[in-house]
Amino acid sequence: MPEPVEPPQLTDKEAAKWRAEFEKLGRETVRIAISRGQGFSPDRKRELAVLWLREREIETEDRGMAERYLKWTFVAAVVAALAAIVGIALMLRGY
Repeated sequence: MPEPVEPPQLTDKEAAKWRAEFEKLGRETVRIAISRGQGFSPDRKRELAVLWLREREIETEDRGMAERYLKWTFVAAVVAALAAIVGIALMLRGY
């Protein structure tokens, strides 16, 4: 029985071309095409599309997490400033 033949390695130029195509199509279009099994042939292109989509999702998750940290840091700074103002006011009143 013959051994399966491995496809040639994906070149950087080919991967860059496909990634640019995915960027042009957009995340939702790529996601729909993957789920319907359309438009991404050979299989290496489909695998790269799945990887590209996951990378975009990770970026979005990271951005969302950074925004949450920024929000809570701002809230903590405002609370600390208010506590300092109240402390100074109490100190000046002689309490």
